[in-house]
Amino acid sequence: MKNYPLEIESVGGDTYIVMSRGHHDLEEFMAEATKEYSGWFLGGPKHMWCKTTPVKGGWLYNFVNEGARGAWPATYCWEFGDDYKRYNAEVTP
Repeated sequence: MKNYPLEIESVGGDTYIVMSRGHHDLEEFMAEATKEYSGWFLGGPKHMWCKTTPVKGGWLYNFVNEGARGAWPATYCWEFGDDYKRYNAEVTP
């Protein structure tokens, strides 16, 4: 399986969502995600499988089952996801 570096990117529209290619340690992922996107109240980290579809002006990310043709591993989280208060203790009022 291919190794992917931990590179957090924003992929959400109306909701704050961040993701990195590869299945990373969830605690390391969240530490980096909340550092890079402080104040977004991110939580609910998960390992997912994703397919990318080009669309005008960017990409569409679709979650699929492992083994789907063209699928790649992703680590993913979103604003106010499960346990967001724990991951954002420094910025949670």
